[in-house]
Amino acid sequence: MTKIDSRCGLRCTGCKWKSSHGCGGCIETDGHPFHGECPIAVCCQDKGLTHCGECDMIPCDKMYAYSYLDPEHGDKPQGARVEVCRRWAAESGIQKWENVLLTDAGFYNPRDLNQPLTTIIDRFAKMLGKPFIEAKVLFIPTAAQDDEGRKVAAFLKDELFRIGVLPENLTVHDIDGSLTEEEAMAFDVIFFTGGRDGYLLDRVKQTGFDKIIKKMVYANKVYVGQSAGSIIATPNIRGCFGDPYSQETSGLCLVNAYIDAHCNFKPDLKQQDLPLPHIMLCDHQALAVSWSGYELVEEASARQVC
Repeated sequence: MTKIDSRCGLRCTGCKWKSSHGCGGCIETDGHPFHGECPIAVCCQDKGLTHCGECDMIPCDKMYAYSYLDPEHGDKPQGARVEVCRRWAAESGIQKWENVLLTDAGFYNPRDLNQPLTTIIDRFAKMLGKPFIEAKVLFIPTAAQDDEGRKVAAFLKDELFRIGVLPENLTVHDIDGSLTEEEAMAFDVIFFTGGRDGYLLDRVKQTGFDKIIKKMVYANKVYVGQSAGSIIATPNIRGCFGDPYSQETSGLCLVNAYIDAHCNFKPDLKQQDLPLPHIMLCDHQALAVSWSGYELVEEASARQVC
């Protein structure tokens, strides 16, 4: 296994500052490298963790600031140290998650509601690892804040029933801070509908629901997003068309890329010079995401120009 030489995933081995400043690194110095006390290293030590990849909140606000917010001194590419820590945790068998599915439109072709997106449904089934009739689904329609959003949310709920989820096994939850971690962990799937991504993200953060989401994902519960539900899984919901260095719009960082949805309607808007890849999802596509990265999943029979 790769030698772990820092708490936060920075590679101390070979760092020019080690010799020029007599730095022993954060592990050897108990969190006090050459520049003084490191709050991330101290946090890890106080929790009894070897590195941040063992934490079920990675990246926390502190690590996010170090890794994503400084275009000059931060990670290049953004989130590099987060990915290193996740690899360390997976290699040691401590935290090896692989069940995040970020869709554009859900499980059926929105241009033909009788056409299932079987490739995406099959990937969902593989992640779930049990028959759909046994799946307990936590359904989150919080982003659906207008009539169109609520209409789509109703379609998405019906799609889950059509693939085999039982109505009695689906619980609708509008994020309000009432759901406990213990209650959430009883579900196999957490499903976020589309709508207003900024509103959804604000509710997630204000209620502390982001902590529950990460604990579910890292416990290998299945996270499914549709549109806004997929966009909040990125490092920044405004990464494509706003400021990718703003903490105010920071997302869950489950995937180290920026996502734009419904791109079959806006094929010429791909952004250049972003600090991370810009993935433009169309309605027949999804991203299957794990600790090790992401893979595009698409339904060839529903393909159209993106």
